[in-house]
Amino acid sequence: MHRLLNYKIFLLLILTFNLTFSQVKDSINVKNRELLRIKEEISKLENELKSKSQKEKESLQTLEIINRKNLLISKLINNLIAEENEKEKLIAKVESNSQFIEEKIKNLKDEYSRYVIWLYKNQGINFWKFIFDADSFNQMIVRYQFFKYISNKNKNILDKLTLNKIQLSKLKDTLETERKEKESLANQKLKEKKELERIEKEKKELLNVLKRDKKMIANEISAKRQAEIVIKNLIAKLIEQDRKLKIKNFERKNNNKKLPQLFDYSSLENFAELRGRLGWPIREGKIIRPFGENKNEKLNTITLNYGIDISSPTNSNVFSVAEGIVSAIDWIPGYGSIIIITHRDDFRTVYGHVNNITVKEGDKIKAGSILGQINESLEGKILHFEIWNERNYQNPELWLAKK
Repeated sequence: MHRLLNYKIFLLLILTFNLTFSQVKDSINVKNRELLRIKEEISKLENELKSKSQKEKESLQTLEIINRKNLLISKLINNLIAEENEKEKLIAKVESNSQFIEEKIKNLKDEYSRYVIWLYKNQGINFWKFIFDADSFNQMIVRYQFFKYISNKNKNILDKLTLNKIQLSKLKDTLETERKEKESLANQKLKEKKELERIEKEKKELLNVLKRDKKMIANEISAKRQAEIVIKNLIAKLIEQDRKLKIKNFERKNNNKKLPQLFDYSSLENFAELRGRLGWPIREGKIIRPFGENKNEKLNTITLNYGIDISSPTNSNVFSVAEGIVSAIDWIPGYGSIIIITHRDDFRTVYGHVNNITVKEGDKIKAGSILGQINESLEGKILHFEIWNERNYQNPELWLAKK
């Protein structure tokens, strides 16, 4: 009974491993499709840049293409890191199962060895003589059943050994494959990081040229006006997505169907209670454009700011101001790469002009988590920051802690 239970546990562990392995593989396949999509977008941008003449390359449009490429490569690197981590987990699970099976094989060999020793010690016994030399009929039955048990046990041990050896061989092949794939991912990540460094250098050179042209700066400020509308629409889209997902979950729950992933925002810290106490999205900097209408005296233009713009003297890290879920990472003309984080009770924070992004959509992050670095625009190193409650934009200065 005890051995039967052990064998059932062994089979259950193998089945569990196969199921987990399949689930991890599915997750990796999804990431691979995402990686392919990002690579295709990067390739399109590269072709777009190649098609421009030298004069055309010295434009705001080229700067935006470079910034978009930066975002895509950052996404690519983060996806490669995530896939590398998945591979690491898979390798650890394969190693654990390999160790378990090796231990099982050792135990089975020991058991089979004991059987062989017994057989050797009793090799002179004639089976039928041993049976018919019994003192009674009952003893004869017991001896016959004993030999039958020994014979069946021998067959079962050999069958289990064969099964375990086959499984161990498959696991070792899997382990070798996964290690090679993990090494390939590490090489890809290194290659993309070098490419990121190259385009950063290219971007700085272009910025030095464009900063001399006031018209270019005016065009960038004009693009920011449009960007505010895009952000507003993006917030509305996220609200609608969450609403539809809640409805689907409610309907499927009532029909006992499998539920799609739904983030539990209610478990996050209470964002509303942080009013006036929020940590700043950058550690050093000053507000150069406050919330609301802003007039540029040099360019004689007025822009409506749904948030605030914070200037920084250095390539400062950008931090999440509160616990939340990364809902969107996108690129918008004027603000470049933006990150939107959803917090409890339909609050959202927006971070614009972010470079070298270190998070992915769907990540749960803590207050103070690094999101990336401030990107440099024609106006300098400026972070754009907004706070929304549902579709209503808030004045961030009323929420951030006083310095």
